[in-house]
Amino acid sequence: MAKMPKLPKALALTPSPRYNLLKSVAMKNMSIIFIICLVPLCGFGIYLIYQNRSSDALWSKVVPALAIAIVGGFFSIWFSLKSENIENQFSSTLFFHKSDKKPLDRHYPNQHKFGGSQFGIALLNFIDKYTEQNQELSTAVFDKDIEKIRRFYQDLVFIKLISRCFWIYADWWDISINSVRRGDSFESVVSANKPKPTCSTLKWEDFLKGLNNEGDFYQLLSSFSEDYSLKNMTMPPETKVNFITSQYMKTLVFTNPFVKVSITVFSRGGSIGIGDYQFLLGYDNKKNDEFWSEYFRINCKAEFEKFRSGHPDMPIYKRWVNTMFAEIQFQLDDKKRLQRAYEYRDLIN
Repeated sequence: MAKMPKLPKALALTPSPRYNLLKSVAMKNMSIIFIICLVPLCGFGIYLIYQNRSSDALWSKVVPALAIAIVGGFFSIWFSLKSENIENQFSSTLFFHKSDKKPLDRHYPNQHKFGGSQFGIALLNFIDKYTEQNQELSTAVFDKDIEKIRRFYQDLVFIKLISRCFWIYADWWDISINSVRRGDSFESVVSANKPKPTCSTLKWEDFLKGLNNEGDFYQLLSSFSEDYSLKNMTMPPETKVNFITSQYMKTLVFTNPFVKVSITVFSRGGSIGIGDYQFLLGYDNKKNDEFWSEYFRINCKAEFEKFRSGHPDMPIYKRWVNTMFAEIQFQLDDKKRLQRAYEYRDLIN
């Protein structure tokens, strides 16, 4: 008897995405129907227990069985809940001039050659103003006061993070961001996802509360908040903000009933020059040595609330976290910055 030919692997039957979706919907509907039927049965059971509350058999057999069932159901729910975390780490570098303490943005006219602006225009103007008005910083000499100048830029990278959050979350918190470069121009468009969820508001005062009001970072953040045009940040309901700071580390923490988000900036030292950008900008060794590279490691982490893992609003909070982390990485990640610089070089060549 002739054997049936085997079907090619390409023809193997696999469930389609539509089949999986229909299966998932059917299972959910069955669960709902089961719960709807279970509620009146439980009510009738309680009624029977009440009516026969003097029965010895009831208390010796039925009630323990019900208790075991309830405990079993509780542990089934407990072990079905998932604790989920999202974590992203990358390196980041800021370049500034050793003499005037101003960023590379103020020394090279075409920012696309080094991957785009290091700071937005509002923060650049603030840096200009602060370096000129702050006597201690304006008179600092790099070789003698290197730690003071480096701490200034360690604080600035953190203020960049916060100011960017004020900008992207000015009106909504469930958003999508589209950032594109067209020739020598660059724009970011923020769009609200619909339907718009409920929200709460954070102000600059909320960011300043947990800081030592005599510290340098507090003074810098307070001064910038007075100049910055945006005063409110739209956040998920019941979101609170906090800082954890030390000499070489700063952490921004957002917490709400669904997730705890922490964004940590670690200082990792620095070196003379601007690395690969020396060749992209056409600087000779003398010009390159006028600048300093300050290195950081950025760690973005989100810890989602286990007891709300199956909540219908949880996907919105995950989208909020993923969008935030993607934007932070877009702004600060060395690899992404260098990639944009090479893309621009190839375009103009």
